[in-house]
Amino acid sequence: MLRRRRGPLIGFVVVDYKYSLRGLAHGSADYRDKLSEVHLRSAKKILKLCEANRGFYVKAGQFVSSIRQVPKEYSSTLSCLQDQATPCNFQDIKIVIEQKLGKDLHSIFLEFDEHPIAAASIAQVQYPGLERRMKIDIMTMSFLSKSLSWIFPDYRFEKLLTEFERTMSMELDFIQEAKNSERTASCFRKNNVVKELTSKEVLTMEFCSGYKVDNFNSLRKADISPTKLWKALILLDSQKILELGEHFGVGKYAKYFPVIFTGRTIESKSILGTQMSIEEKMRLKQDLNSLGMDDISSFMESLPPDFLTILRTDGLLRSILGNLGAPRHVRLLTYAKCALYGLEEQPKSQSELAGFLMQINDLRHKIMSRFRRILQNTS
Repeated sequence: MLRRRRGPLIGFVVVDYKYSLRGLAHGSADYRDKLSEVHLRSAKKILKLCEANRGFYVKAGQFVSSIRQVPKEYSSTLSCLQDQATPCNFQDIKIVIEQKLGKDLHSIFLEFDEHPIAAASIAQVQYPGLERRMKIDIMTMSFLSKSLSWIFPDYRFEKLLTEFERTMSMELDFIQEAKNSERTASCFRKNNVVKELTSKEVLTMEFCSGYKVDNFNSLRKADISPTKLWKALILLDSQKILELGEHFGVGKYAKYFPVIFTGRTIESKSILGTQMSIEEKMRLKQDLNSLGMDDISSFMESLPPDFLTILRTDGLLRSILGNLGAPRHVRLLTYAKCALYGLEEQPKSQSELAGFLMQINDLRHKIMSRFRRILQNTS
């Protein structure tokens, strides 16, 4: 019964936007106030829908809450799905574990906590029929997405949905998730996977206590500082930047941190550590205001499928760093570190580094060329 509410609810949200904003001058104070009200009202309805239907809808809600481009009413309301979603009934989970592992639950584990630590994922145990329901949900969302595009031509998200379906199919295979966990383990305290108690629908691993990554107070108690590199870059402390570069394993390539991905506009002449001028801010604001949903949709459709997965991951990282109060430079410069780290597997010749930087510059020109065409079309 719950799943039958999806179509009517989406339809109600669409009608709410159409009629609530009717007669109001676009961009006026009344329009903005009313739009914010509709955003919040709709976000609360969608949150209830995600919590009621779980599975695909929780994942979709997490994805939406991590995207900076969505209205803040949606991102703040749906953010609770990151780690506070309504958990599944334990008896359903118990049935899956015993069926897939072929043993009684208490003969496998000495202790089993029925309350999940974080109820925000498709998780480590799939409740019965999840894969079949996921396929039905994706078909329904595809239909709703096409209907929404017909009503609002500027909104085209079919390609995003296709890529989301691909990544969700991979996440439903817990054997693949176990491999991903083992690959990631080198970055953290070892969380051993119990392979003999892991199947496609059940993932069993060692429990490790720790802190939530965006709990700044807990990180501070653990003497973890996420701001050392940021401070060095803002203060232009070259000695500290090189020192931290050695700590991160980047070595002499740390000197390129201030060069790659500074977060400035393409026309900016400002050095790292200074604020953008008023003129730069105004030009940037004008450029952003000139972009409509049709422009964004067209640009998203032009991207390769794998890049959409990167955007999803980037959105989640941006959300976590935002909760920590980290400035944008921290995220961008970490990306630069990871890009340079890829050179560690190859001889560190100057010619290879030059070739790498040329590829980065070529990619930058392609992206900016695409944005210029979009701006020209809108003007």
